[in-house]
Amino acid sequence: MNETFLSQNLASLPSQLSSFLQNEPSNGNGFQIKHALSKSGDDTLEIDGVWIHSQFDPKKEAIRFVSELPHDGTERIYLLFGAGIGYIIPYLLERQKVTILWMEPFPFLILEALRKFDFSEFFLSGKLVLITGDNLEDQLSEAVKGKGTHPISFVPHRGSWQWKETEYLRLKLIAEQMFHKKDVNLATLTRFEKIWAKNICYNLPELSKFRPVSDLFGIANGIKVVIACAGPSLSESIPELTSYRDQFLLLAVDTAVPILTLFGVDPDLIYSVDPQALNSQYLEDYTGDGILIFDPTSTYLSLRLDKGPNKGFVTSSPFPLIQLLEKTASDEIGSVPFGGSVSTNAASLGTLMGANKVYLVGQDLSFTKGLAHSKGAVLEERLNYLESRKFRREKHNYKQLFALPQKQVLGIENETYITNEKMLIFKKWFEDHTKENPWTNLTKFGAKLEGMDHSNFQKEFLLDPKETMLEKELVCSVKALIQSKLSEHPNFFDRILLTKDIQNTISSLKDFGILVKQGLIVSQRIYQQIQKNQINPKTFSEDIKLMDGIDEQVSQKKGLNEILSLGIQRVILTITEGYDDHLSLEEKENAQLGVAKKSLLLYEGLYESVQNTKRMLTKSLYRLQLII
Repeated sequence: MNETFLSQNLASLPSQLSSFLQNEPSNGNGFQIKHALSKSGDDTLEIDGVWIHSQFDPKKEAIRFVSELPHDGTERIYLLFGAGIGYIIPYLLERQKVTILWMEPFPFLILEALRKFDFSEFFLSGKLVLITGDNLEDQLSEAVKGKGTHPISFVPHRGSWQWKETEYLRLKLIAEQMFHKKDVNLATLTRFEKIWAKNICYNLPELSKFRPVSDLFGIANGIKVVIACAGPSLSESIPELTSYRDQFLLLAVDTAVPILTLFGVDPDLIYSVDPQALNSQYLEDYTGDGILIFDPTSTYLSLRLDKGPNKGFVTSSPFPLIQLLEKTASDEIGSVPFGGSVSTNAASLGTLMGANKVYLVGQDLSFTKGLAHSKGAVLEERLNYLESRKFRREKHNYKQLFALPQKQVLGIENETYITNEKMLIFKKWFEDHTKENPWTNLTKFGAKLEGMDHSNFQKEFLLDPKETMLEKELVCSVKALIQSKLSEHPNFFDRILLTKDIQNTISSLKDFGILVKQGLIVSQRIYQQIQKNQINPKTFSEDIKLMDGIDEQVSQKKGLNEILSLGIQRVILTITEGYDDHLSLEEKENAQLGVAKKSLLLYEGLYESVQNTKRMLTKSLYRLQLII
């Protein structure tokens, strides 16, 4: 073992990671560790009676294993779940166009490897990346940034798994979850990027009449809030929701509204976040007193219904287009943590409201009793129109059950339920956030949320008469306070200023569109010259110089670029993250042609986004001028 190697390796690691390793106990306390020499004379290790490497020839063992791993000369990632004291790593590093991600839960093993091998050059170049300690998913996500289309080989280290299979299996599950999230996020961006931009633009006139969600922060101090989700078991909780209705504030996700109102339960607040037009149909026949909590990217049709909630509170958004509204606000709008579904937003809002306790109901996260939704959740009238001899509503439910590959999940009573990857992401989000949030699960059936208390309505709300009366009075006063917030004057958003800002933005987009169009023409010319291999040195040099000047001018329009970026997220990922499915095989093989294609894609996307955003803001301006 070589202490010089250790010093060089630690110095080449990111400072936070290096500090973590140096401050961790390095002797493997709690384990029976035996250092030994193999028959070939190389170091090997026995821990708790398990040989981490071969007793005979660790190097030969590593060479044999590496030879079985795929390598076709193209870019590839090897994700190691353990490596013992590192024998496999040098042989992987010999391969061209590979990146090695080394995940290891035991710091003392990392230190053993860093004393034996000098990896400093590869740590510095990024060819070898060490992932250990806390926030493993975040570290892994950062490590694969820019390598989105590289094939990945999972490489479990046999000796390590024989010793501590549970710990290394956990690493594999973290990796699978992270890659699935990236796939889901990419699919979401591809599907919704233009819808999000459209909804924000079209929602601006109506949202200028809303109050900020920050008005609700801390307002529910001392009372209980129930979050009604639209899982299959919600309908079975209706009797309890009805019996104890006056003892809590009811915050319903919009998909649960038809179910609740069908049984005569009227929510106090309704959370809407889905961008799809179909979601407006959950609210179109609503005639109750529920107040809307509205995400700016939610479908604009919900705010234009003849019936339905038309007053409420707006949340902030991470998308830059919302700045048009935020700049006219008298204070912060307020952000609500987002976990990928409306139920995660609603639960987070319950905490931000300062509720004494937040309860989840109808949060099955599984296909309870073979149902995809609670009875009443599917838009019955819509299915009445669609239903025919060959398409029954039972078939609709069946198709939803099998839309994604099925998974199994442990239930509240330790039974087994069917779920899918999408719901497992939400399940993990709740489990990761339950420690810092006062959430209790009242859902009757469905997936068990690890770390979250499970209870029932009787235990939580069946109190003595005095306590019940006090609880009702507090809830009633909070409801009145929420209503009073909606009538506060002056308006939170300055509509006259919003009108001027939209007018100025449209004018700026017109000028910017001319520059972007010029960039599009020049980038097309450059691409065609490279593709046809007909490069005239003089004209090509002039085009490159002209392109550099346009790029510089475009990059200086930071505010406009941020606004436009929402509609071209897929293009941005193609350029920055390596999601190059826009590139042909010829463009991937020819680096110069690939760069030219990415420039062309950028200007095509920017030009389209300029035209679309300008058109949408012009329509919103017209509507805004009508209501001033």
